[in-house]
Amino acid sequence: MLVRRLIARLLDWLLVLVVVWPLVHEPAAVVLCAAVYDTLLLRLNTVGKALTGLRVVGPASGLNLRRVLARTLVTTALPGAGAVLVLTGLGWREPALMTTLGWQQPWVVVGEHVNAGSAGWLSSLLLVGGFALLVLSIVEALDLRGTRTWHDRKAGTAVVRLKVTSSPR
Repeated sequence: MLVRRLIARLLDWLLVLVVVWPLVHEPAAVVLCAAVYDTLLLRLNTVGKALTGLRVVGPASGLNLRRVLARTLVTTALPGAGAVLVLTGLGWREPALMTTLGWQQPWVVVGEHVNAGSAGWLSSLLLVGGFALLVLSIVEALDLRGTRTWHDRKAGTAVVRLKVTSSPR
């Protein structure tokens, strides 16, 4: 079940990335769109979960907005923010965000020397913070007990496999 969940998550992220990236070219905007995508479709079913035969369910009362937002925060927003922080710490410069912060080189190839001056500590801080968020996201997702990970237990949800009904012939 863990592999199916991972594949479903990757398919959902890939879908959002393919649709949003050509429009905005901003990693932070992609994360925001992924969070909105999850929030809006979690009550129905995301494309990734539908393709892998999974569904998020709540208690008998259903998935209320609080449960959906809690789950989306942990499963999408935190790892997404971690990825954005890592990219920024490695030298990826988002045009709008970095220009606002005063960096003049909007596109720097990862590994290329950047004369950051006093902002060198900021890059290290962003990198460490981003990796911490990613590691936290991985650890909590691997805490699988039956059909529930840590974020499922906290949000009061579970991921179940959909039963495939075969048509009589």
